Formats: sequence, structure tokens, C-alpha cells
Amino acid sequence: MDPPVTRYLPRDGHNLAYGVVGTGPTDVVWFFEVQMHLDLLWTDPYMHSLFERLAAYSRAVYFQRRGFGLSDPVDHVPTIEQQAEDVVALMDAEQIRHATLVGIHSTCGPQVLVAATAPERVNALMLISPYCEPLLDYDRPPHGWTESEVDEFVALWRDAVRHWGEGRTMALTDLHVDSPYNRRLMAMLERCSASPSTMSAHLEASLRIDYSHALASVQCPTKVVLLAGGSMPMAAARHVADLVPHGEFVITRPSPRGAALGEAWSQVQTIVEELVRGSVPPVDAGRRFAATLFTDIVGSTRLLARIGDTSYRALLARHERDVRFAVTEAGGELMSIVGDGTFSLFDGPVAAVQCAARIVAEARRLGFEVRAGVHAGTVEPTGTDVTGLTVHVGARIGAAAGPGEVLVSSHVRELAGGSGLQFADRGSHRLAGVPGKVHLFALTGGQPSLQAPRKRVSLNTFDRVVLRAARRTPQVLRSAAAHANARQRRRSDG
Repeated sequence: MDPPVTRYLPRDGHNLAYGVVGTGPTDVVWFFEVQMHLDLLWTDPYMHSLFERLAAYSRAVYFQRRGFGLSDPVDHVPTIEQQAEDVVALMDAEQIRHATLVGIHSTCGPQVLVAATAPERVNALMLISPYCEPLLDYDRPPHGWTESEVDEFVALWRDAVRHWGEGRTMALTDLHVDSPYNRRLMAMLERCSASPSTMSAHLEASLRIDYSHALASVQCPTKVVLLAGGSMPMAAARHVADLVPHGEFVITRPSPRGAALGEAWSQVQTIVEELVRGSVPPVDAGRRFAATLFTDIVGSTRLLARIGDTSYRALLARHERDVRFAVTEAGGELMSIVGDGTFSLFDGPVAAVQCAARIVAEARRLGFEVRAGVHAGTVEPTGTDVTGLTVHVGARIGAAAGPGEVLVSSHVRELAGGSGLQFADRGSHRLAGVPGKVHLFALTGGQPSLQAPRKRVSLNTFDRVVLRAARRTPQVLRSAAAHANARQRRRSDG
């Protein structure tokens, strides 16, 4: 799933930016925290996966408050009432009659006000690390806080704002994932979401907000979630849950060291899904059937030595563009490109085999050979990647293919029956690390094109420019984030 196009809602002369994903039977409205930039969150592969998971069971609307991120800047800090009005206005704009509302830290107050004042519009409420009483200018410490805890909390957040754009809010959100890489990512999110002066004004206003009086009027099922590793005292979050008639307090497990931002939030997503659907999703709910396609260049080192670094780099770039275009046109998804090898995923094996044949043929026209392997079975998502035995077997089949050969498993051959594809028996083989023997077949014939024959269309210069641009559209940020998270986990494990 690609990130959605940002939408805008006019609010008092300024545009409020928001996003919508999914077409599920239930609606969820997420009021993001100030540094949760609507576009940049998608660059974390695990956060991207969480958006896809959210879209699988709901229609989700998500936004930041006025003046932040992609919204128009404003010259004031919106009141808690104005923020609650924005929530209802977004629901009206998207024709949402009632929804589950999710607030995060300082955005919990507006969501509580909506639930308290418009109960007919709210199915359920989830408050993540909320504080409901003023932390400045108080006569006595707020419930659930000691005076020293209040002083430390305020000091830490003021220090993070003084150093806004350095990622110091990472440690305050979840100390367990405060790694150098995540801090750099959080720094970028901070800088792109607000200026230091805007953030400072927001913080000082949020530390004075009191919505404790509205909690008793919330009648819908409510979960108050405390993130383990955050800067909030447990007693303070538990007090919020105690004030809600149907409130339930939940604390997450500590995030694994080296986890990506999206990995750390997977528990939150599970709790939201349970609240919306009324049950805990099965552990293997994300597993699905798919066909894997692995390709790599045969004799790449010899080719590099023969044509030189510069020519090889250009040839590899052209090959990667051809693979990306072929996979996209075949309805697949290019999962990764590592060195001279590629890994793609398809809903069905016929499309994968036909795409493999096209990639092999186009590489031969460029003057080199590619081997390809196709397997089918159950895969399990991990962020924007997938894993499982099917993936490993598919990789081994690809490695076993000869130059210019498309090798497939018996599963693929059986599923391709009636497609017109023709295969030759290559016998049973032991593949490294794979239990038992795997029966393999080589593609020998059939139509490699997925498109029905059509009259050739003459392209003008503009058409050719657009086509070349389409072939060169990489999703660089997600790939870079995935590799960085992998390096980060390896360092943590070491």
C-alpha cells in the first residue's frame, strides 16, 4: 500500500492536513502527537506495516493539530475546545457518524472532550500516556504524581524543546528504543513538524491543560495505555483510567532494544485492534499465501571485471529499473534489491513465472544472463518485508537455476496448470538448509507477457519521457530505513 494523498480541511481560514487509509467497516480517528509527521512516518518500514494493518480492519483518519506538520501555520496555540471541534469537523468531512478515537499524550484531552460532549459519535476511546491535570501553577501535585516527578517531567520536556530538532523526545517517548538511528529519525520528525518557538508555545500550553472534570462523563469503553519506557509515572496514567466509568488500564511490555519505531508501536496497534474489533487478533493473522520470485545476475564479478566499474554501475541501474517496471506491471511488489539480486512477491505463481521470463529476456538483450527461481507458500510479514520457510526455499531455488533459466518448485508447476506455461522436469534436489528434497521444474515455454496482445501504439517524445520517469521511481526512503533498522538490531544483539 502506498501512502495516501494528503487531504485538507479549511478551519478558521487555515487548512488542516489529514490522511485516510482503509475502507473497513469501522472508523478510527487518530489524533497524532506533535512530532508524528503525516508523511515521514511512512518512511519507517514497520510504521508503514502498521498503517497497512490498520487499513485491513478499519477506515482510519489521522492528523496532527493545527499549525503542525503539513497543515497551515497558525499564530496561536489552539485551545482544547478548538482541537475537539477539529476532530468532529474531520469526522463530518469524511461522513463518519461514529468512530473509535485515539489520543496520544497531549492530544488525549481533545478526544476526551469529544467523547464526553458527543457520546453518540464515539464507539470507544483509547488514551495513550495521558495526563489530565495541570503540571504547572498548581496548588498541590496532580493525582498520581509526586512533586519531584512533576519537576523532572517538566524539566525533561523543556530541555527537549530547547534542543528541538535533535531527537531528544525519543527518550521521553520510549527509552528502550532511544538508539542513535531512532534519535536521528525523531530529530527529522521534530524539525519537519514544528519550529522550536511553535513547539515551546505548545508545550507550555499543554502543561496547563485540565480535562479531569470531563472524564466522568465518558460513557464508552475506554482503554488507558501507558508505554513502558516513557516518561510518565504509572500512577498518573492509572488515575486517568480510574476517573472513567468504563476505564481499563493497560501497560505495554518493554520494547526490544534496537527496535524500529513501528516495532515499538505494534503493541499499541494490537490494543487498538482489540478495542475496535472486540477480540485479540490471532498471532498469525498477517500470514498469507504468496509466490516469491528471486533473481540474480550470473557471473556478475566476471562481468564487472570485463566492462569496468562505471559501465557495470550503469548496467546494474538499467537492470534494476527493468526489474522494478516488470514486477509492477505484473502486479507484484519488489521487496528488496541487494547487490545484483532481487526479491519480489506476487499474489499468484503464474504472474511470478511470467515476470521472471520477462526479466530473463530483457537481461539477455542487455548482454548478460539472469537466473530466476519461483516458489509459492505461506509468508509472514515483518514490517514491509516478509519471512518464513517459503521465502528461504524460494531463495535456494533461485540460486539453483542455471544461466537464463527460470526454475520453479512442484507447488508452482501444479498451481500453473491450465495457464499455458510449459515446464521440463529437473528432478529432485537437496537445497542448502531445506529439509528433504525439493522437486524442481524449468520453464520451457508459454507466453511471458501478462498483457493481452494489442496494437502497437506510437509514443511521442513526452510519452517516452513519462515512461522513463515511471521506470525510475524508487522507494528509497523505505529501503534505507529497513537497512538502517537491520544494522541497528545487529549492533544491539552484539
